[in-house]
Amino acid sequence: MSKAETLTARAPFDNSKCDIILRSANGVNFHVFKLILSLVSPVFQGMFMLPQNMTQTDASSIPVIPMAESSTTLESLLLLSYPAATPNFNSLEDAKVVLEAARKYDMLAVVSRAKDIVFAKFLPTNSLELYALSCIFGWQQHARMAATRTLEMDLKDLGRPNSEFAGMRDISAFDYHKLLIYHYECGVAAQAVGESLTWLSSDIFSTSFIGSIMCMWRCSLAHAEQCTAAGTSVRKLRIAELGELPITPWFDEYLVSTGKELYARPCESTLRESASYNRAITTALDCSYCRYKVVQNMDRFRTLYIAEVKKVLEHVKLKSN
Repeated sequence: MSKAETLTARAPFDNSKCDIILRSANGVNFHVFKLILSLVSPVFQGMFMLPQNMTQTDASSIPVIPMAESSTTLESLLLLSYPAATPNFNSLEDAKVVLEAARKYDMLAVVSRAKDIVFAKFLPTNSLELYALSCIFGWQQHARMAATRTLEMDLKDLGRPNSEFAGMRDISAFDYHKLLIYHYECGVAAQAVGESLTWLSSDIFSTSFIGSIMCMWRCSLAHAEQCTAAGTSVRKLRIAELGELPITPWFDEYLVSTGKELYARPCESTLRESASYNRAITTALDCSYCRYKVVQNMDRFRTLYIAEVKKVLEHVKLKSN
């Protein structure tokens, strides 16, 4: 396409009844309405109040405003400005360019819409980049949302981000340090959940007979001689209203292992994916007492364990500026 050649944008920006044309940097004409853009952007509103001595089209007297943005960016920006239209961002980089353009033209409503679209689409795969983006734009609530998602990353990996984390070019050392501190504090809080089971609700215990107590401490309490997994060293742990009770070594190993894993990755998926879960059950099957209850009891305990980890993590705050 030569310098003089232009194209008309696709619908809804091809309306011949428009009262202004925005021409992208690569020569695509967007037929739009001043009223709509004036409502979403004080910058455009002020621009339209200036004398209309811009380039004129050959076929009509509709003013043409040359824009610095590409047609891809301009189309997404305008779709976000129109009430019944939504852009489809092909990449997070494309979305970031649009957000920068929206900030340039002081389009607060557009920024808000784009933010929600971007987080819905890219949070599962780009939590670090979205944390950086949130810090740049001052989105504190969304920064917390992205920071929480980064808990699925190992702390040592978070401390050594790879070259693909483009957000490092824009984020401040202070905001990055806040993320590391948040991840560390969440890891400490999650690991502590398995160090004392006082948080267990009393409704998991029978009100009439101790036989319904979970095998991981019931076996060591009354049937240690039957548990071939018991070994020679039995640790005691404070368990809800029951006080300190001895726990089976296979359950002890499970708590220690998952505690270390939670310190590195304090999230639900750590407990659901932990190899120590199946290892504990396999070991317990060697016990003539535990084998009948271990699958049901461990499934029930893991559900409670996950719920408590989530609960304590809600109390860990990402430090504000």
